[in-house]
Amino acid sequence: MSETVSHDSVGEPQGRKLSGVPLLIAAIGVVLFVQALFVFSYIGALHHPKPHKVAFGVVGASPLLSAVGKQFSLKATQYASEADALTAIDRRKIDGALVAEPAGAKLIVVPAASNAGAAALGAVFTAAAAAQNQKIAIVRAHPLPSGDASGAVSFFVVMALIIGGYLSSTIAMAFGGRSTRNRRLAALAIAAVIGALFTDTLAGPVLGAIPSSKFLVLWALFTLVMMAVAFATAALQALLGAGGTLVVVIVFVIFGAPSSGGTVPTTYLPTLWRTIGPYLPAGAGTTVVRNTIYFDGNRIAPSLIILAAYLLVGAVAVLLFHRQRAATGTGAEAEASVAATAIVS
Repeated sequence: MSETVSHDSVGEPQGRKLSGVPLLIAAIGVVLFVQALFVFSYIGALHHPKPHKVAFGVVGASPLLSAVGKQFSLKATQYASEADALTAIDRRKIDGALVAEPAGAKLIVVPAASNAGAAALGAVFTAAAAAQNQKIAIVRAHPLPSGDASGAVSFFVVMALIIGGYLSSTIAMAFGGRSTRNRRLAALAIAAVIGALFTDTLAGPVLGAIPSSKFLVLWALFTLVMMAVAFATAALQALLGAGGTLVVVIVFVIFGAPSSGGTVPTTYLPTLWRTIGPYLPAGAGTTVVRNTIYFDGNRIAPSLIILAAYLLVGAVAVLLFHRQRAATGTGAEAEASVAATAIVS
């Protein structure tokens, strides 16, 4: 007696689906795996922040720099004047500066770049100055407004957009049917525009956490972030089915959030997270939003290119996959079966 088989969305035979105890064991295994990755990523990245070649400016000569350098990893760049150092800060080339003056040293910190990083620099230089009986004044460049006292609003809005992006693709795949399949990218683009507007309105005019003066440019950037994630998710779901959603959650959220630099600066993270962070949507998005709000859009081009790459590669992959599926003559029923499974993850 032959075994009954099912067919996937491209018409290839598959084995019988799990049920009963095997299904329960597999489900528990997936849950424990994802939970373990969450613990590893978040705790591994954030439990012991340690500076690694923090970009730092120096004006003049001061013994404080060598004293701090023995315990705090700095990548120091010499500048001719305080004005030059401040320009480098504005252009996001350095995250702080030490200015040697006859009356004592001046430490310039940048809370808008990272409140945690500014606090760490202030603490270590203050301790070094006290040990050497020297005076040091701490000056804040680009201070944080009252609406973003922690400096983490840019990160939080980006994570909201990332969640909205992958959820919109997952819901469209599960419930959209044939009409959404044929116009999936357009539907996701519309959802991104609306989701970005909703996020911008809540975070800006309603809650006052981001400046309303930048409403339109932030709306455009929010749309790019959400659309990039939605298109990338749609591509992975088209290729992997339910597994695509799981990949997105693991890569974009579980590893993307702690490596983004949103709460702890990227230069204070372990090697793995420091390396991957700028290339994931959370890191690229946080950089774009933060630098747009506080640094007049300086040094956002690389992050914009990364987000655009997610969007374009995702769109092309979805179009090619649907074209191939149409050529094989597979029906909408098979897709609906795969899509219904995807939402469960």
